[in-house]
Amino acid sequence: MNIIIAGGSRGIGKAIAGVLAENGNKVLITGRNIESLINAQKEIGSNISIFDADINDVKRVDELANFVGNTFVPDVLILSAAQFPKPETARSVVDADAEELSGIINTNVVSNYRLVKKLLPYLKKSQNPRIIVIGSTAGVRTDNGGVYGISKAALINYVYNLRAELKKENIGVSLINPGATFTETRKKKSPEDDSLLESKDFGILVNALLNMSHQAVLERVDIRPLAGDTY
Repeated sequence: MNIIIAGGSRGIGKAIAGVLAENGNKVLITGRNIESLINAQKEIGSNISIFDADINDVKRVDELANFVGNTFVPDVLILSAAQFPKPETARSVVDADAEELSGIINTNVVSNYRLVKKLLPYLKKSQNPRIIVIGSTAGVRTDNGGVYGISKAALINYVYNLRAELKKENIGVSLINPGATFTETRKKKSPEDDSLLESKDFGILVNALLNMSHQAVLERVDIRPLAGDTY
């Protein structure tokens, strides 16, 4: 399969890219930091290509769409790019500035909405097109979600509607909501620390999803640490 991963240079997106490339798929990862993209490409190895694009940059998203249209027919679009809140106000919907909420919603909802619109014409050319969106359990919870949770709740609602609308196009839409996960920025406290999810877990899940029959669609799954949410 030909797969595009927005936000594939770090964290969950990079872990998904690694598993999918390892299983023989051709994966194009995007991100706003070219150095992170190059490092991810070197780390993953074969079957990976890169395109530096900030999904908030309308012009650069247009250039990405043109690149995709001239390079290959994508079978899968995975939306993993996200903006995170400031640590000091991450759990509050009172202390965080309205400007921060606006910026997070623009990245986590509006820019993903725009990216789907730009790439949808190319996805429709695939024999088995899929859109997979990485949400968050912060958008499912009713406490401590903060401005990030607000943005992810909006994203989840968008995915529900996208799923319903694209049925007639035979495009499968899936939502994956991760709980707290180990990444480059959220590291283990010790070699024995197994309190959070492994980012590779989501690569394993997405790979299994893409190996299901054409008529099967995983609509939504919430994945949390075994011991429960950590905040």
